[in-house]
Amino acid sequence: MPWTSSGSLTSDRIPTRQPTTAPAKQQAKGKSQTGPPKSKAVSALETRLHSVEYTSGKEKDPKGGCFCLAREHGLSTYVPLCYGCGLVLCNLNLPHYACPHCGESFLGSTRRSALVAQILEELRRQVTKEEEERNRAIEEARKAEGAFPMLPGASGTQGARRPAGKGTATGPQSSHKVLSLNSTTKKVTISSYTNTPISSRPPSPVPEEPRRFPPPREISYVKQPPDPEHSWKNMQFPDLQYIPPSEDLNTHSG
Repeated sequence: MPWTSSGSLTSDRIPTRQPTTAPAKQQAKGKSQTGPPKSKAVSALETRLHSVEYTSGKEKDPKGGCFCLAREHGLSTYVPLCYGCGLVLCNLNLPHYACPHCGESFLGSTRRSALVAQILEELRRQVTKEEEERNRAIEEARKAEGAFPMLPGASGTQGARRPAGKGTATGPQSSHKVLSLNSTTKKVTISSYTNTPISSRPPSPVPEEPRRFPPPREISYVKQPPDPEHSWKNMQFPDLQYIPPSEDLNTHSG
């Protein structure tokens, strides 16, 4: 009996199931991430960028900020001076937090876009710098291998020796056998030895939290009104007197 599309068998009436494919997200989830892991500097810049883009900027730093006036820490490269009260801000005062003194927000319409552009440029430079350092390390490892032939299945940089003090082991683990002949018994003895490299990497120190300076108990400011007849006068220290240089100094200078 010839086969037809409408067969008489019971199994011919069972609809065939089409093979289903997993969603693209599930397939991507099962794949391992390629490329080197992100450094702490890149992760910190990405977190800062996300905070500047999506926070309101009205919240104060829960750690209280820092009032060292950039005397103990570096001057902030984002907002060095508060727009409201003029407080000098160090690099511990992050730009997505409000001023620790007056609560002025640094994320206005134009300020936010300028900060985003600045952090994006810093992130681009950091990624480029790390990529160049990674390529330089690979090139140095290849040069360290020399002209020795590679074993089958060995990668190009796994067997490269690296100088001590770089935080790496002195070399890969290797084993060898020694064949000994006893002159008395005429017996052969085979001994196996394994060289385990000792890592030269010192224990990484735990980074300490930078010291934050609280606001001063008393703010030093000029309490007297300015003198209109002597606009140059220092009203904060009115008792200052000018002392001319001595004659000896004038003689030596002349």
